[in-house]
Parts: sequence; structure tokens; C-alpha cells
Amino acid sequence: MSIRPLHAVALALGVLAGLPAAAESPTLHWPLPMPAGHPWRIVDLREGNGIRHEEYIPRGQGMEDYRDRIVVQRMASQNLTPETYLAHVSAGLRAHCSELTTSGLFASERDGLPSAALTVYCSRFASRSYGYVVAQKAVLDGEHLFVVEREWRVPAFSIDATGMPQLDSGSPDDEAIKKEIRLAVRWLVEQVQPGVEAVAPPPPPTRLPQRPKRHL
Repeated sequence: MSIRPLHAVALALGVLAGLPAAAESPTLHWPLPMPAGHPWRIVDLREGNGIRHEEYIPRGQGMEDYRDRIVVQRMASQNLTPETYLAHVSAGLRAHCSELTTSGLFASERDGLPSAALTVYCSRFASRSYGYVVAQKAVLDGEHLFVVEREWRVPAFSIDATGMPQLDSGSPDDEAIKKEIRLAVRWLVEQVQPGVEAVAPPPPPTRLPQRPKRHL
């Protein structure tokens, strides 16, 4: 399987490289409550040397021409905090983008675990015709990092002088993507947390069969 652009950025950072072989930790198997809105399917799963990597795209989208993707990684922290990890990823991506801006750095602590969330806007990736919007969250659990990325691949866009991304390609998808970004940040901040599983909605009420009417 070929390495897609953001994979190359992460690997180039060296964050995932050179980790010593170790027995797999239960921490690698944190559940992830998937966001609503798409029937997500797993398309990549790799595990070993203390790292677990998962990728999801919606059904109906292809692995090479997807618009939406979720990447989940569980790995040794190598003394990185959630904030410094996200800063490293942004710096690596910046080298490949025509323009890059970030927004919404949100640091918090929940259940004793520090975390940070950040949204990155890459106006155009290298010479491609598209850019990226990546909403990320990193959680530090002891010596492990739990990292989730909700990613969109969108037509190349501009970033104005104030640092605001202009996601106005003229496509009917523009407003939908803006709404999805807002919902994704809320999902990352409120729901994505090691050990927190999605709560299944209650089943619809069962309709009892109607008794036939008696005719007098």
C-alpha cells in the first residue's frame, strides 16, 4: 500500500520511527467512539513495536480519492506532551503546504489525562490540486499517546491576511464541510477519550401487533 501525503509527513517527523520492540500494551486497544454522519469502515490496520495505527473512510469513498478520513494512533509518547506532539505534526505539514494556519488549540485534562486539540488548515499540499483540513486531538496516558485525526481533503483554498482559511470553492460541499469541522472539533473535545466508549442509542420501541376488532 502506498504512503499517502500525511503519512509521509508523520513518518518524516520521526515520531513513530525507531521505537524499541515491546510487548503490546493494553493501552494500544483503547476504543474510539466513531462520529455520526458516515458509515465508517476500516481500511488500514497495522500493529507492532508498541504502535497501533488505524484508518477509516466512509463507505462509498475510495482509498485513493477519499474526501473524509479518520486516523487513530496509539504509541509511546517519547516524552512528548499533547501540545508538543501536535506542534511537531503541524511543523512537518507546513513544509509541504503553500500556506498553513491553525486554530482552536484547546488544552484540557479529563480523568487525570492531559490532552490538546488543534485544527490545521493546509491551503494546497505540494503541487496537488487539493489541500487538507485536519482536526486533531492527542491524549497523554502515562507513557503512551492516543492520537485521533479527523481529516478532509478539499479543493485548494486560500488563507487571508488575518489567518482565516477561505473554504469557498463554489462547491455545494463548502458549507457542509464547515459544519462538519465544527462538529468534529466538538466530537474530539467531548467524546474522544481513552476508555470512553460510544453509548449506543436505545432501540426503537417495539410496536405490539394490534388485536383484530371483534364484530358484534
